[in-house]
Amino acid sequence: MPPSGKPIAALIQKCTAITSLREARRLHSLLLTTTTVGSRSVYMYNNVLSMYARCGSVGDARKVFDEMPQRSVVSFNALAAGYSRSAETAGLALGLLKQLGGECLRPNASTFSSAVQASCALEDWLFGSMVHAQVVKCGFLSDLCVQTVLLGMYSNCGDLDSARRVFGGIVDKDVVAWNSMIFGYLKHDKAKEGLHLFDGMLRIGVIPTQFTYSMVLNVCSRLRCFYLGKIIHAGVIVSSTEADLALGNSLLHMYCNSGDTQAAFSVFNETDSPDLVSWNTMIAGYSENGDGEKAMGLFSRLKRLSHLKPDEYTFAAIISAASAYLASDYGKLLHAQVTKAGLEKSVFVGTALVSMYFKNSETDNAKRAFYSISEKDVVLWTEVIMGYSRLADGESAIKLFKEMCKEDCMFDSFGLSGALGTCSDIAMLKQGEMIHSQALKTGFDVEMSVWESCGYVCKKWFP
Repeated sequence: MPPSGKPIAALIQKCTAITSLREARRLHSLLLTTTTVGSRSVYMYNNVLSMYARCGSVGDARKVFDEMPQRSVVSFNALAAGYSRSAETAGLALGLLKQLGGECLRPNASTFSSAVQASCALEDWLFGSMVHAQVVKCGFLSDLCVQTVLLGMYSNCGDLDSARRVFGGIVDKDVVAWNSMIFGYLKHDKAKEGLHLFDGMLRIGVIPTQFTYSMVLNVCSRLRCFYLGKIIHAGVIVSSTEADLALGNSLLHMYCNSGDTQAAFSVFNETDSPDLVSWNTMIAGYSENGDGEKAMGLFSRLKRLSHLKPDEYTFAAIISAASAYLASDYGKLLHAQVTKAGLEKSVFVGTALVSMYFKNSETDNAKRAFYSISEKDVVLWTEVIMGYSRLADGESAIKLFKEMCKEDCMFDSFGLSGALGTCSDIAMLKQGEMIHSQALKTGFDVEMSVWESCGYVCKKWFP
């Protein structure tokens, strides 16, 4: 005999608290075995559907949705909310909006919020603006949740004028709205406007979140506004904001970029469970600031951890740190570890290896490392050209430059400069003319490094 209404209601209520998929499936099975088909209400189905969506299993949520004998707008909203969280399934959320109309149900604020969120995930400005028009038509534009997701969608899609209009229309702006607008400016290279908005946010007393601080610190690092970054760090401390992993990594990156590895290491030590990004940032910070010994020490500590393994960025950073020493001392051992880890074809690791071997004048090893990379980028090509150029091997540098051109790799001013710098010998006059014409064609003739190389070559040819 099925249990009475009270135990069933208690089981349904449990759906709202479960976040484990295993527990969700167990509870769903219990509900199915303790109820009859006719006694299962839309309310019960909606709670099970929401539970699966919250646990991240949109497949299970969809099965429940399809099995429902009758659906309400809440059913559509719950599934659409689950779909809209990922770009992979966001398109299905937009399809639900059409199906909703087909079942003669009226969308509400939650429906539109999920549709706009899906447009944001897909960066589909056109559909998002069409949903915006429907929001206005149905009278939901004053809803704070709808306004916030519209602001996020326009910011993410780069329509900052529309984002500003939505932002201006929000009467009681919460920190989420401020973050969305600041994020839009920073994502689309409007750093000055983003920082100005952050200042305005502080002036009216809105308390920044960890995400706010993380965003602004990243832009301080990018613009090399380290003084402002340190002031913001002081603000984090004064406001007693607990630094989460993302904020801690932003602080790490800012201090490493500023050259203050001591402050960076203090932040690193205060991080509860540093992830691989934290370790890589700190190792790269030591490497870039000429403290190879500390970089090697930190790398050794990382290697002793069981839950984290060095990746291509770790090896690229530590090989760069080892470049200050003889390759036979550290570099070749690291190269062997790279091969053991299966990362020898990484372009990041390959670039670091090529640079290290050239610094040690080991051109054969540099050449082998270079040709082992199947997909070469402009940085790797430039590194090998500059390597030969520094060793005054003009013939090899020109040969590599020609190979790069044949592979249609878009070279930069550094690659041109390196190739031109090798043409100071009168015997290579024609080669220099050819490279100079490439500089003129691509517009790199105005770059200072190319001008200096051209000037150096001319002095050699026409003293």
